[in-house]
Amino acid sequence: MDINIIEKENVITAVFDGRLDTLAAQQIAETLEPLMQHADQTIILDCEKMPFISSSGLRLFLKIRKEATEKGGKLRLRKVCPDVMQVLKMTKLEDVFEIVG
Repeated sequence: MDINIIEKENVITAVFDGRLDTLAAQQIAETLEPLMQHADQTIILDCEKMPFISSSGLRLFLKIRKEATEKGGKLRLRKVCPDVMQVLKMTKLEDVFEIVG
């Protein structure tokens, strides 16, 4: 799992590349810390190149969402692939996250 974090005009985008399985979620938690520090802004999680998400990955996304909500920011998921969308639907989280593009 590779992550590229891009900050531009009060929007922070995390571009995921690879499977967000349990091991990857544990390994990237520290990498995503800048998102928590800027949770008062708009955060976009770009999932176009992320073909899989585990429950640990979902938990990580929910943690970021909670932080953004508490600080007055916004969290959006962008370019969610069909397999990940199916997981969101099965877990009834497709309405919890704002999904764009």
